[in-house]
Amino acid sequence: MVVFWLSALHAGAQSLSVREKAEACYARSTRLITSDRMVEHQRLIDSLATARNGSASDSVLHVLLRARHMRHVGQLQRAYQLLDSLASADSGLDPYFAYLDHYQQAKSLQDLGIHEKAKVEARLAITAAAEAGLPERAMQMELLLCEIDLHGDSLHEAQACFSRALADARRTDHTEGICRALIGIGNVYYAQEQDSAALTYYEQALAVARDRHESSLTVSALLNMGASLSYTVGPDSAIGLYRSVLDTATSRSLDASFRADLLTNMASMLSDIDEHGAALAFTDSALALQAALHDTSSMAYSHLFKATALWHLDRRNEAVDQALLARDRSGSIDLKVRATKKAADYLRAIGRTEEAFVLLNEYTTLADSVARSRYNTGVAGAQVRFETSEKERRIAEQDQALELAAANDRRKSTQRNAFIVATALLILLALLLYRNIRHRARLARKEEELHHEQVDQLLSQQEIKSINAMLEGQEKERERVSKELHDHVGHLLGTIKHQLGELQTQVADVKSEQTAQYQKVSGLLDNAAGELRRISHDMAAATLNRFGLEKALKDLSDTLHINGCLQVELNTFGLERPLERGVEIAVYRIIQEAVSNALKHAKATELTIGVTHAPGRLSVVVSDNGIGFDTSATNGGVGLGNIRARAVALGALVQIDSTPGKGTTVNVECAVLE
Repeated sequence: MVVFWLSALHAGAQSLSVREKAEACYARSTRLITSDRMVEHQRLIDSLATARNGSASDSVLHVLLRARHMRHVGQLQRAYQLLDSLASADSGLDPYFAYLDHYQQAKSLQDLGIHEKAKVEARLAITAAAEAGLPERAMQMELLLCEIDLHGDSLHEAQACFSRALADARRTDHTEGICRALIGIGNVYYAQEQDSAALTYYEQALAVARDRHESSLTVSALLNMGASLSYTVGPDSAIGLYRSVLDTATSRSLDASFRADLLTNMASMLSDIDEHGAALAFTDSALALQAALHDTSSMAYSHLFKATALWHLDRRNEAVDQALLARDRSGSIDLKVRATKKAADYLRAIGRTEEAFVLLNEYTTLADSVARSRYNTGVAGAQVRFETSEKERRIAEQDQALELAAANDRRKSTQRNAFIVATALLILLALLLYRNIRHRARLARKEEELHHEQVDQLLSQQEIKSINAMLEGQEKERERVSKELHDHVGHLLGTIKHQLGELQTQVADVKSEQTAQYQKVSGLLDNAAGELRRISHDMAAATLNRFGLEKALKDLSDTLHINGCLQVELNTFGLERPLERGVEIAVYRIIQEAVSNALKHAKATELTIGVTHAPGRLSVVVSDNGIGFDTSATNGGVGLGNIRARAVALGALVQIDSTPGKGTTVNVECAVLE
């Protein structure tokens, strides 16, 4: 940076402010593009266009940002042509702007798959960065050279390049260069499926980043380590690594966006091993961080992960909503295609066939658009390669013309023949492309018709299966309830009738044996009541599965309420937000046990049931005005033991307050995942 400051002093304060303004503007452009805020990025470009006022630096920066915008939205050929027009005046550019120009050209050519030409532009960017007094940018361009080889599958050259960059970075003690070179070497081994060797280099990069407190480089190394561990040891090992980092890192040492990346990776791996509940919790945490950062692009991926977890947790309507959110917030056409297809599949599976059909049509259109885009990108790459070769050929011909002035006529003839051949080739290429496009269109129409037929067949089969399953379930439930009532309750009531008949014939001679018989009849009535209560409880469990905890508790309180004998009050809050199915069943059974204890032992005339669901917490209170008991003198019976056992399984705390003559209160508190 010393060279930069000396040049700034010689150029004066005005040139320094121009450089600072350009760097600040380019940094803002980077932030907007990274977060996929392309509308704001276009406003930034427009502001440069309206505020230029003859400023050469603003004009150049305007062209650079326009080309960058085009490259990001997929207009690769137009971006390259715009940058190429700027390169014609490269000799008069400030070294900083020349560096930006060559860097953008290198990235555009890399995207187009023209790797050798991209490497030439990257080397020119290194030279311009050195002339501008930007050694860190020069180091970044050296690493870009290596990445171009890696993306072009020149793995041997990429490894040698990263090794040279690592040596240079260590010689100058450049932290980012050391870490990125180590990660790059690891990526070369990873591409060759040598995961153990890749993991060694990722670990070295992590050690350097942690030692020098570089949070972004630390997370980059960790993400690569997690991917490698997932293949060598298993997803559990990668999840453990991420979890240890999140548990030990502070908000200062770990940037929010990188924390969100770790949470998202953990959620994806947990889904892979079918731990969808934990995956859902981590995805929600990542979404909260991404929302605070206004990172809609990352939020779209998180919504898609959340949809998968919710679907596997049988929360299907919520899964559909999340898939639609991923589609709406997606800035990537590939992600939009995936989210639309997933939402359509989910809607079809839950019977919302009309909506599914609309989304399937949208998916087909998007998929065709992606196919055309990839085809156009390939054509654009071929066109740029053709234009590049043409430019190089013209330069070679001009040099040859200077050396062979005596053969001017022959050179003209050669140029004319070459032009005719090139024109003929272009016409032939255009005809071939036209035939290919027509053939693809016919194939696409046929595939779409076949796809619609298959969708109609699948939807019809699914509707028939759903109706049959519903009817079969209803019949089985009716048969079970009928059998229970006939075999158990009917038999008991018949016996009671017989015993009462015996008592009627002997009512005039009431003796001690008739008293015993009456007590026996009373006991049979108690058994019949208990059997009815058991069947009622089973039916309440069915209500719980179908309608949720709040409806099941309402049915329970209505069953218990007896005017003049037992007054039951039910208070619920927050149960419109559904809990996990296991939590709802455990809470319902705990309340059943507490109510059963009150009915059997408390001799209560008033019973209060309260359930409160606040964010992250669940509270259950069952109280009565019965006779109570001394909690210090007894450990409680089977009922209280069942309550404590269910609470332990739920991870909840139980508190039982009772005093003889003053009733009993059972209080259960537990944490729940939202």
